[in-house]
Amino acid sequence: MMKKLMFLAILLLGSISGRAEEASSGLTSELPDWIKSIEIHSFLSLGYVYNFNDPDSDINTQRFFDFKHDQFRVDDFQLSILNPVEEPGDAGFRVDFDAGSNIPDVIQSAGLFDDPDGEDIDLRQAFVSYNAPLGNGLTIDFGKYITHFGLEVIEGWPGFNDNYSHSYDFSFAIPFTHTGVRLSYPLSDQFSLMLMAVNGWDKVDDNNDTKAVGGQIGFFPMEDVSIYFNYIGSPEQDDNDDDWRHLFGVTWVAKPFATALPDLTFSGTYDYGTEANVGADGGNAEWHAAEAVLRYDFTSKFYLAVRADVMADEDGARITPGISQTVWAFTVTPTFLLTENLVVRPEFRYDQSDEDVFEDDDGTFTEDSQTTIGVNAIYYF
Repeated sequence: MMKKLMFLAILLLGSISGRAEEASSGLTSELPDWIKSIEIHSFLSLGYVYNFNDPDSDINTQRFFDFKHDQFRVDDFQLSILNPVEEPGDAGFRVDFDAGSNIPDVIQSAGLFDDPDGEDIDLRQAFVSYNAPLGNGLTIDFGKYITHFGLEVIEGWPGFNDNYSHSYDFSFAIPFTHTGVRLSYPLSDQFSLMLMAVNGWDKVDDNNDTKAVGGQIGFFPMEDVSIYFNYIGSPEQDDNDDDWRHLFGVTWVAKPFATALPDLTFSGTYDYGTEANVGADGGNAEWHAAEAVLRYDFTSKFYLAVRADVMADEDGARITPGISQTVWAFTVTPTFLLTENLVVRPEFRYDQSDEDVFEDDDGTFTEDSQTTIGVNAIYYF
């Protein structure tokens, strides 16, 4: 399957490249506008992580994308083809294809490339868009797309996080993707609104008969301050339309001292979730997760990001099934922009739980903490 997808991608790239050569020969007028507006982007992430616990399984406990100990990894290769919608009346699409040893297998949705013995590939996003000429422009997306929750993103060419590893909020508290329909509307310069109806959390094939509903309110009170209020609700258990999962969140990005310290950015998120009848004791479950990141750009080629995050999995439903715990982490990531397209970032991270959940070198889970160091290299265009 992976070879077929790569072959098709190469054919498409060749076709577009050939069209571009024709355009440069003076045949631009023969190309339809929609072809001339197509964009192609790519992203490659490579990484290495060393865990001082030296876990016997070579798995870094409670880590998502950087889960392998003492191994060089191809985290992800992403190829994106899109025709963005910018003005009312525009129609377009976006397709993101991923292959790699870390990210694709983790973010796969139920019903699409989710075979446990399958290849490490994923169709991260695939949707069509139409900017309906209503008021300021109502954008309608139909297909599979990234969630609106959380501060951090599944990294790719449009942008990557300030830290290499991901927070507990990103990894365990929120969904990755949704499949369905999404409506977005800019109410004004200060407010935006998004509503959606989807199959649920990380599902191409729904596992029950009730759709998820969600939304976002964006608030931009002043320059350099963005605040987003998020919600999604749905039953997520197999063949069960009664026991709902609700998730509420707020995310912010701000420059709190824009005049005195214009290169300092303070960002963060808080998410609260609850779900009926999935707790370790069979009752309802609740979880809270929060993170805060301080980033300072010392130069145009170097910045330092410091993150603190915490998650309370009060009923053992989200992090390690059956274990109620509160866990926190502290992460320091200096980032070097070597060229316009090449980024290198070493990282130090410390995780601490109030339970013994981290693996030791003898294969037992008898540690309440783990310390890792790593390095990540990114090339994108």
